[in-house]
Amino acid sequence: MRVLVTGIDGFVGSHAAEYLLGIDGMELHGTHFPGQKTGNIDHLRARIALHEADIVDAEAMRRIFTVVRPDKVVHLAGQAYVPTALRDPFGTFSVNIMGGVAVLDAARRQAEDTGSGPDILLVSSGEVYGKPRLEPITEESPVRPENPYAASKASVDLIGQEYRRTFGLRVSVVRPFNHAGPRQSPVFVSSDFGQQFALIAAGKNAPVIRVGNIDARRDFTDVRDVVRAYWAILTHPSAHTVFNLCSGHIVAIRDLITIFQEVSGIRVTVESEASRTRGGDPPLIAGSYARLHEATGWEPRIPLEQTLADVFAYWTAEIGSRG
Repeated sequence: MRVLVTGIDGFVGSHAAEYLLGIDGMELHGTHFPGQKTGNIDHLRARIALHEADIVDAEAMRRIFTVVRPDKVVHLAGQAYVPTALRDPFGTFSVNIMGGVAVLDAARRQAEDTGSGPDILLVSSGEVYGKPRLEPITEESPVRPENPYAASKASVDLIGQEYRRTFGLRVSVVRPFNHAGPRQSPVFVSSDFGQQFALIAAGKNAPVIRVGNIDARRDFTDVRDVVRAYWAILTHPSAHTVFNLCSGHIVAIRDLITIFQEVSGIRVTVESEASRTRGGDPPLIAGSYARLHEATGWEPRIPLEQTLADVFAYWTAEIGSRG
């Protein structure tokens, strides 16, 4: 089986690669941006066929699909950080919308050329729902994006659904909520806290954690459960197109600090910084993964305590390797 993962060298892409390479008969292909470092997948490099490409380059994507002829596609490549989207909405719209269209259209061309296109998983975001009016959020909740990142994801989400209706492509759309795990950029809260705790443990920082709004309550899923869900969607055909992906377990951001203190054995002082606070953040975001469970049997397995312990261990090793 040939599987193509766009953005395979990213945080989620690297975990997807590890999971997929554990499947018998897997021929794994991935795209990465030209010149970008591949440190997240260097330990897997010999087992992955890497293709350099900017995903907004439609001709490049068509060439890759012509060479690979994938059976399944996981589209992960894109711009995933809200503050970056606020600084550069044009770039975010370009890569997230037109990059998605380039992948979808390359799959459409493959279907025309061969009579059979791939199964496609298009990764959207729980951010498309905006500030929730009802809890928990289901797939029937209104899509009301409230920042450029969310708007870009809502756009390609709807475009993917349209490619399924109009061209008969086997497209599924997944809307993941917050996820966490080793290798995530420290611009995201759980990785940021993990890095701060590891710096304290290494004696490089005072025992102070700098935070934004820690009263907000969120749903975190371990990235390894996330990629397992992606594969479950791709291998369980369904009449549904759209699936939420979340853990169903809500925690306050301040609870992450408590867990990191437990796993690190370090007690810290918490200091708030206005620069770390995102204006307009809703106090609570809670999702339902009932449809995903009904369609595939998937449910989360890895507790948040284990996730954060692994994040702390990752940052401890990273900081130790720097000397």
